[in-house]
Amino acid sequence: MITSKHLWYLLPLLFLLFNITCKKDAPTTPDETAVTLEEIDDVLPNPFKGFAPWIGDSNPVYETKLQQATFGWADIETSKGVYNWERLERYWGNIASTGKRVGFRIAAEIPGSGKNDTPQWLIDQGIAMRPYSIDGQQGFAPDWDNPKFLAAHHDFIMAVGARYDADPRVAWIDIGSYGFWGEWHVWMNDSFAATQATKQAILDDYFEAFPTKAKVIAFDDDFATKYVTDHGGGIRNDCLGTQDSNDWYLESLNGIDPAMNDRVWKTAIITGEFCGSNRGATEGTTDRFDLNYEFIKKTHWSFIGSAGGAIQPQNEEHRKNLDKLHKTLGYRFVLKEVSHKASVVKGSTLGVNIKVDNKGVAPFYFDWPLVIYLMDSDGDVAFQQTTNVDIKTWLPGIRTTETSISIPSDMKSGTYDVRLAIHDPDTNMPGVLFANTGNDDQIRYLVSRINVE
Repeated sequence: MITSKHLWYLLPLLFLLFNITCKKDAPTTPDETAVTLEEIDDVLPNPFKGFAPWIGDSNPVYETKLQQATFGWADIETSKGVYNWERLERYWGNIASTGKRVGFRIAAEIPGSGKNDTPQWLIDQGIAMRPYSIDGQQGFAPDWDNPKFLAAHHDFIMAVGARYDADPRVAWIDIGSYGFWGEWHVWMNDSFAATQATKQAILDDYFEAFPTKAKVIAFDDDFATKYVTDHGGGIRNDCLGTQDSNDWYLESLNGIDPAMNDRVWKTAIITGEFCGSNRGATEGTTDRFDLNYEFIKKTHWSFIGSAGGAIQPQNEEHRKNLDKLHKTLGYRFVLKEVSHKASVVKGSTLGVNIKVDNKGVAPFYFDWPLVIYLMDSDGDVAFQQTTNVDIKTWLPGIRTTETSISIPSDMKSGTYDVRLAIHDPDTNMPGVLFANTGNDDQIRYLVSRINVE
């Protein structure tokens, strides 16, 4: 029998049980400032990575943001000091609207071109032209050591640099001029090799003419490869595709410096193309896909072209492998977490922590700023600030970056969407896609919300 005395002792317990029941049944209040960062698996048409077809061509599947070609010197400097820039820029297209930048190489001898690629006006000055044969092609190679050749080359490259070093349409320069196809080799014609002094003079011309452009060089000449990489340039592998050719590349670099590739890719572009032109590219991504995919990851390529820049998928499996390759080349930024205080007082500084996973194999090599936006309830920009974040330090793997923004003292109180964007400095507009949802129509990504008091 329960007496009033017993009830007195049971009251606290009954109150506790009632409170627990009420809490269980009470509706929860959603966190209106919460944002979930979701990763996507799409192929992203981002700048400076992926596939780079010949200038004027297009990839049959992917929206490419790079294109490249090799040009004969004679086609550009038609007479001494007279330059056919229209020939060089033909088929570049409207880069302002497509975002498709170019890279190019100059060559003084292109086997198979059917003509002299050293200008005739220079040949007329008495530059020796020596007959050669390579890969079934015949032609005449210049005497690269001739002082007149070197003086004319210097003037020409300075003119090219004066026009294009500050040109936003140009993504990178492939250092050429010397060797067959400008690839820094005289394969099967070793007697044509230039002196080291000549090679350095040609290389110095490029560094003087293009102080701000990214530069790469074919790996075929040990002296030139070391010189260029020691001066901040990258490497071009012009013979991807088989076990032997891939081993040749690594053996060549290891012979110069066993740490070369691991050192270079962190700050300079690694790129290249397949041996065997289109057929080699197709076989290299079908019969030998795993071999070349692992090699590209190991050596940290950013893009493939020209042979390989426009591979036609052979079947659905091949298409999926090309998707996988495209997503791996270069950088692929996934926003993992953006954290800061839930509220901030007007006129104060807000610290922001950003965690990014770079799922590609290379960094982003260019000085593009990370911008933070605060957007009001109407979707208008209430505030934006360029951060001090250096996205070039986002190497593969998870990276955490700390930055801050200064909230204006006259900003209206309220809740704001926080968005992130990487800006293209040539347009001052967002220009890089993250592998995330939350992208608005201007490539700004919703990452959090903040209350301004």
